[in-house]
Amino acid sequence: MTLRLPGHLAFTSLAVISLVLVQPAIAQDEHESAGFGWPMADQEGHQAVGAGSGGAFGGEAIAAQNGEVPDGVEQLERDIFTSDDFYQDAELWSDPRYFRCNSPMGLESQWGAYGNAIIGDNPPESGAWGFCDADYPRADIVSPYPFATAQEHYEALLAEAENAGATLKRPMDDLPDWNGVYTDSSENWFWGRIIQATTIVSLLTPEYQKRFVQEAYHHANTNAAMWPSQYCWPEGFLRRWHEHSVRDHQVLMNEDIIQILTGVADNFLTQIHIDEDFTIEEGSVPRLGEAVPRWYGETIGVWHGDNLITWTSNIQGWMTHGGFEHSNQMQTVEIYSPETDDQGNLVGLRHEAIIYDPEALVEPIRMVRVLERLGEFDERDPYIFVECNPTIYPVDGRAQPVSPGQVIDYLVPDWFGRPWAQMWERFHEEGMERPESEALFGF
Repeated sequence: MTLRLPGHLAFTSLAVISLVLVQPAIAQDEHESAGFGWPMADQEGHQAVGAGSGGAFGGEAIAAQNGEVPDGVEQLERDIFTSDDFYQDAELWSDPRYFRCNSPMGLESQWGAYGNAIIGDNPPESGAWGFCDADYPRADIVSPYPFATAQEHYEALLAEAENAGATLKRPMDDLPDWNGVYTDSSENWFWGRIIQATTIVSLLTPEYQKRFVQEAYHHANTNAAMWPSQYCWPEGFLRRWHEHSVRDHQVLMNEDIIQILTGVADNFLTQIHIDEDFTIEEGSVPRLGEAVPRWYGETIGVWHGDNLITWTSNIQGWMTHGGFEHSNQMQTVEIYSPETDDQGNLVGLRHEAIIYDPEALVEPIRMVRVLERLGEFDERDPYIFVECNPTIYPVDGRAQPVSPGQVIDYLVPDWFGRPWAQMWERFHEEGMERPESEALFGF
């Protein structure tokens, strides 16, 4: 199948078609549940898309570099590497050629973030190309479930469990034994290697499209990355799904709380409060504690057989570098289900997450991964707790290492006013015509 684009550029396969596919309807009676466990495309079989996004992970995924253009591709007159004002290019953001067919990780890789720099001899104009005929299908990212909100989804699964006579809160002697250490080793589209940047754009509302492209521009064009971990800033809620932000996952269980601890640049703690209820008030997102957003939200859950059904709300809006920003409205429904071998031994946990964010996302999306079981606690190294001691600071809008005893001028950002964007806009966007923010709920 071939789709014609302006300039008579022909793309085959998924690169552009995936931007307009719609998830096919699947009858509820084909599945055991109305709200979890539906199949998803194999993520492991997809090619790395963007330049450099193979790198240390299996070879550089470069279609052309150093000013060259891949065969059969007609380059745009203006793209993310040549533009002097990305805000004025909004009509091009849906064209993969605007990003030179790069994945988000490919854009991050240009100046050497994941190994060798591939930006070329005349940066940024000589930025490298990814593969225009590779992508991960948008239809396998959007949620297949018929729910508009996390509350609706969770309440449907709760009713499903109750109708089945499930014990929502199981005593200790009846709990499945998931205690132990796990790892996330399966490819995920959210890692940003097997997906076109344009496909991410297609998932976002106009305001958050602008934010995504702003970050991509300062990765690829100005080489002014603002990764929170550089400065010991907090990592956002979605970062716990990214391969470079987590090590082993420790799972601890009792009848009241399931606790999952992981981290690399920061500590990620998920506490699932079993058979608790959120406070739901008009004008506020559901919550367990005070009406103050939490970095990793607050989570309630119930058992449906050996499936753990959870709902997370009250999340602090933030960024995920190479991904996309989320708002304070983000909520998730997540389901943990056991994976067993032929002898019935636990070998992992299937972790399915449906993400709702009416401010940032045009529709709910889904991520599915398997946390592979590594063993018991005494079979693995102890958890390494992270204390981040800053040695890099944003000086004049760039990440700069600072030696002990060195005195610097340091601009303290507004922590809840997109501090990364403050740096970009102050130091790297002079003369750009920035449209007004359209955020609905304050972040």
